Amino acid sequence: TVDGLTGMLFLKPPAIEAPAAMDNIISDITMTGLSLHQFAEMVAEDVLVVGRCGVLVDYPPVNVTGTLADAQQQGVRPYATKYDADCIINWKTTRINNTQMLSLVVLKEAALKPIDEFESESVPRYRVLDLIEGVYRQRVFEEDKFGNYIQIGDDIIPLMNNATMPFIPFEFIGIRDNSPDIDKPPLLDLIDVNLSHYRTSADLEHGRHFTGMPTPVVAGVQLEQGQTLSIGSSKAWVFPDPQASASFLEFTGQGLGELREAMREKESMMATLGARMLAPEQKGVESAQTASIHRAGENSVLASISQSISISLTHILEWLRDWSGVSGNVNFELNRDFMPKGMTSQDLQALVQAWQAGALSYDTLFENLKASDIISSDRTVDDEKELIATNPVGGVLL
Repeated sequence: TVDGLTGMLFLKPPAIEAPAAMDNIISDITMTGLSLHQFAEMVAEDVLVVGRCGVLVDYPPVNVTGTLADAQQQGVRPYATKYDADCIINWKTTRINNTQMLSLVVLKEAALKPIDEFESESVPRYRVLDLIEGVYRQRVFEEDKFGNYIQIGDDIIPLMNNATMPFIPFEFIGIRDNSPDIDKPPLLDLIDVNLSHYRTSADLEHGRHFTGMPTPVVAGVQLEQGQTLSIGSSKAWVFPDPQASASFLEFTGQGLGELREAMREKESMMATLGARMLAPEQKGVESAQTASIHRAGENSVLASISQSISISLTHILEWLRDWSGVSGNVNFELNRDFMPKGMTSQDLQALVQAWQAGALSYDTLFENLKASDIISSDRTVDDEKELIATNPVGGVLL
């Protein structure tokens, strides 16, 4: 389900606008090889599964003399790091200059400590981001064996363009907005039903194992101390007591059928809750209107997630742009057209005729063709006009 919904969000590539000077950031936003597109997919999966995640924009704490260009030549530039929801262990907001702002964020990280040249151990550390007298500060702590938190290294005061920062460059990304409030995970109901489905499946398999295997039953037999009964094709039971009997106990009844029916009901519930790829195909032809209604609730949640991620990643790109010392517009826009509309030949003919008759502008015709995936989503009106000019109707492109 997560793979399917993520695929719907990225059915079309995200629209990314950024200055050319930020190309290295767009292609490797984490400085670990992840592009902005891949980073957005990871964020989307977290929001779908648990309802939130967080992103910290940071700058390597190294001393580089010279200009920002000199720093970039040495590979020093801002980058983004994603934190899972369970790694954001504390936060606080404060009203500053009549604006509610983050004043504290505590993040759990894992640090590798070498044991020897062959092994290392993972040690939890805590990165504390806070505002002290209006200045952004970072500190790193480690817990000792007595449960005390010991600071590792000195306080870090990040600078943006050689000036202290009056805000914490940490972005919460949720289902509907970028507030720190915890939302209900969108797939929680589906997960609950899936867990119940697993339990029913375990009961069914348990029942099949113990009731599907015939069990030998012996009555009226007094076994001597230590005597056992063996069963098999080469074994025979002969009892001196004429009242003794032996038989096989086998299951009959509807008990397992009830479990099978319960599993089918829960599979149907999961399909209704969003796992449409688990639902059986319609035997009849489903109309476009019916399909749209079936997916309306799913699409509304996806549209909200798409908008929230788009706004948050645009905000993150703004921080990265400002910290890089470049200028220009930045924007990130995720796909919100989760069901390609398509277009029948009759619709296409009517649309072109309306344009030819002057009832529609060429731009409106172009947007309709683009929305129906007849024209590529990344092509502009000017691009299309240029293609038409280079290959006119009836002409041959040489």
